[in-house]
Amino acid sequence: NHLSVIFDRRGLRYEKGGRNHVTENKSKPDFLFPGFSEYHDPAFSSDRLFLLGAKTTCKDRWRQVLAEGRRLDRKYLATLETGISVTQTSEMISQGLELVVPAPLHDSYNARQRAALWSLASFTDAVAGAQR
Repeated sequence: NHLSVIFDRRGLRYEKGGRNHVTENKSKPDFLFPGFSEYHDPAFSSDRLFLLGAKTTCKDRWRQVLAEGRRLDRKYLATLETGISVTQTSEMISQGLELVVPAPLHDSYNARQRAALWSLASFTDAVAGAQR
């Protein structure tokens, strides 16, 4: 719900996954920008679609996000987890999953990892740019 407030304040169009909001295999992504009708419309450019999973901690649950939107090569995961191992972040990146971590938590990652992290602000800026 905290993320929804942020997205609403930024004026972003999005929908949450649920009974009537699914992708392939009845997957229910946490957030899909701008929405599910655009996702299912083959004429809508996938470059303008963003799928965001939200997990307080990642552990192995980050892999769930990978299966939630086959149409997209790149997916995003918002987390509050600090200091995820280099091995795990490298695997995430190789699978097309990008981490969205609040900027104050970036210091818990090493320099190479930080270069690949998205802040919440940079993620919402990218979504906003795609929605213009």
